[in-house]
Amino acid sequence: MDKVKINFTVIIAVLAIVCIVLVGYAASLNSQLKAERIKILQLNDQIAGLNSKAGDLQVQLTKATAQVNNQTGLAANLQAALDKVNAESANLKTAYSDLKSKLKTQDAVPLE
Repeated sequence: MDKVKINFTVIIAVLAIVCIVLVGYAASLNSQLKAERIKILQLNDQIAGLNSKAGDLQVQLTKATAQVNNQTGLAANLQAALDKVNAESANLKTAYSDLKSKLKTQDAVPLE
């Protein structure tokens, strides 16, 4: 019977040691899990910040695009006005040449 008691005591001691080791391991895993959760929360905060910055950049891009479109429209209007002025200038040059020619013709005709 003494041998059975010794074996039983040894088995209980081994089981107690295994339980202590498992509890320690579980505590270690739990602390690692908490650390990972904290990292995930920090990463989520960083992602939220980056999303906010991306939204701000999108707004700026939209404003810049609108400004470019306005400036393109202004440039087109200015180009059209310049083309109109150039055409008018060409017409005036032609009219001036015609008038000059008529004046020369009239000067060539003797007055009576």
